[in-house]
Amino acid sequence: MADYLFVPQSVLDKWSEQGRIQVDGNVLTILGEQKSFTLTSAVRFIKMEAGDDNVGLLAKVKTTDALKQMGAEHYMESVILGESAYQVQQGFLADANALRRAAAASQAAAAKSGSAPAPGAAAGSGGGTQDEKKGAEQDMLAQFLLDNLQ
Repeated sequence: MADYLFVPQSVLDKWSEQGRIQVDGNVLTILGEQKSFTLTSAVRFIKMEAGDDNVGLLAKVKTTDALKQMGAEHYMESVILGESAYQVQQGFLADANALRRAAAASQAAAAKSGSAPAPGAAAGSGGGTQDEKKGAEQDMLAQFLLDNLQ
């Protein structure tokens, strides 16, 4: 199963206003890098408005398709499932592996042009254990997000 990253609608709106991204249908393009990602509509469960969290949705992210399959009713920033009402944050799921590849490509381009790698970036991809490689990928993703969430 692929790793996904939740991106709130408010963040996408901010990036769009700043001219950093373009969204066409369900495809997000980061303009500075010409990298594209498929987005899936989703919500993040923030807090309970009424009832109990019997199904354990708090702090979880579900796609709108998954909500329909669960029999939940979703409107704006609310989801009702049975006797439980939740406040949710609207947004999208992006493939985190694609984001890692984009960050790696950016770092490779910077290395070729003689620029120093970004803080927290992996020094290289050769050798190392699986845990080291996973940690390096997480560092690249974190740096990509830090660069683009500001």
